[in-house]
Amino acid sequence: MLQPQETQILAPGLNFFPTLKPPNKILSFHRIYNLVITFFVYASFHGSHKPSSIVKSVLEPSKSAKGSLEETGWAPFNDPNGTRRLGELDLAFLTSYAPGMYFAVHVGDRIDLRLFLVFGMVGSGLLTVVFGFGYWFSVNLLVYYIAVQILCGLLQSIGWPCVVSVVGNWFGKEKRGLIMGLWNSPTSVGNIVRSVVASAVLELSLFDSS
Repeated sequence: MLQPQETQILAPGLNFFPTLKPPNKILSFHRIYNLVITFFVYASFHGSHKPSSIVKSVLEPSKSAKGSLEETGWAPFNDPNGTRRLGELDLAFLTSYAPGMYFAVHVGDRIDLRLFLVFGMVGSGLLTVVFGFGYWFSVNLLVYYIAVQILCGLLQSIGWPCVVSVVGNWFGKEKRGLIMGLWNSPTSVGNIVRSVVASAVLELSLFDSS
């Protein structure tokens, strides 16, 4: 007895290649496509790590030639305890980021990795914007920035374990070392891009406020 043919469900991203019919998409095409997409995915995750550290230089008060604090910076980081409070932001981020990676592995094994990665990327990007809202809406509450950093750490922890799982599923064990060695460059690419973009935006904000 003939069984009904199962409907093939394609990844939404494959719609960008309408001229390539599913039967003609060989395994190497899917592997290369997967490698490129995951490269930019993790570069984007790393790109959202840096902005908070870039803006630290203008959040805390600057020191005069005599070593005294000048009336600059952004409350609540513009007093003598500003440096410690900036450190608390890093602590909040890392405290949620480290255990978040552990839980992301288990969650990613139980749900659709594509949806999980999209959730992490979109959420991470939105929280980076929310952190910047502190400037535009004159938010001077330390708890606000700490809460944003905690949520940011949780969402950004989704990136590495899930992307590694996706790449590993497509390439198997035979060439996994070579592929991961080549693929690991998005960390550096993301670091470079995020530093350039964050610095450019920071200079624009300083120009507008002057």
